[in-house]
Amino acid sequence: MIQPGRNATLIALLALLLAGCQTDQQTATAVQPPDAKATILAARGSLWKDPDSIKGASITAPRRHMNMMWHVCVRTNAKNSFGGYTGEKDMLIGLYDDAQPPSILMADGAGYCDFPHEPFPELEGGRPAAKPKA
Repeated sequence: MIQPGRNATLIALLALLLAGCQTDQQTATAVQPPDAKATILAARGSLWKDPDSIKGASITAPRRHMNMMWHVCVRTNAKNSFGGYTGEKDMLIGLYDDAQPPSILMADGAGYCDFPHEPFPELEGGRPAAKPKA
């Protein structure tokens, strides 16, 4: 037979555990994604061997990874070390909460980049984004 005082203790303990889980969830969702395009544009010289050769660029929306960083996929066709174009490749790029520069998590992340992409013309050849037609 369970004693009345013991039930109250179990209920209080369960309530504390559930409240702790809710706080962790709220904290995780309260973190805003970084401005991925601006962050990648600022680091383009360290992410690509020949950033001025980039063409056909597109990017996915930032996704939270293990509650410690964000990642995006950037699809480009850029020149390699030999000066030849590599064809379209998906690069998985990590964006960090502590303001450290972005890093390449996977140079060929095709299997991890099945998310919708949007055009990223700002990255192409160092040119500003094209103005929309009126």
